[in-house]
Amino acid sequence: MQRKVRPRTPSALQRQHDIRERQEPENISAQRTKKSLAQNPDDVSGKRLTRPKVLVVYRTGFVRSGVLSLIGKSVQFVVCGETGEAPLARELFLCHKPELVLVGLRLCGADGIQLIKEFRSLNPVPAILLLSEHADAFLAQRVFRAGARAYLSVEDAPELIRAFDEILAGRPYVGVSVLPLILNNFAGGTKYSRNSDMHSLSDRELEIFSFIGRGLSASELATELNVSVK
Repeated sequence: MQRKVRPRTPSALQRQHDIRERQEPENISAQRTKKSLAQNPDDVSGKRLTRPKVLVVYRTGFVRSGVLSLIGKSVQFVVCGETGEAPLARELFLCHKPELVLVGLRLCGADGIQLIKEFRSLNPVPAILLLSEHADAFLAQRVFRAGARAYLSVEDAPELIRAFDEILAGRPYVGVSVLPLILNNFAGGTKYSRNSDMHSLSDRELEIFSFIGRGLSASELATELNVSVK
């Protein structure tokens, strides 16, 4: 009489081993994905970014919305963060390490010029564009002295994407509304020509000249400079 041989069933340990072998590739893949995302900060959508990242720092809400819309319509760049507050701008920069930063002159908690200087001292050093409400040759001098690579007025907003392309390539850029003022300034076409030694003035002095040139009253000037009128 022949004995029936029962097929050997895998032990519990063998079954666990087989399951682990099947799951390992997935686990390794997941770990690599997490590591990659940690090394490359992503935007608020959770998608990994491959286009140059832009941090938008501008106090006026409707202007900031317009800038976000322009960048959103482009295929070259993507916004990684936006704010009108200088302290939050610093946090966003450290988190996302953007290649480009758009800065306004007047911010909550700091001056745009000072923020430009701070960003220029960080690593990696971003390409910085200052967007101003007014075209101003004196402000342009302060902006480039601080370390920005481009200066546009709000009027020059359609040039924004082109300006980003230029400064990423290492070339400075000035908006069409600002360029004639700068050329006149250095060519001696105004009373504040290069013969006046404007290049030797401090940032504060250039700021005051800029406000005077815009025709601000004494009280308006005091408000802008955070001083009292006696």
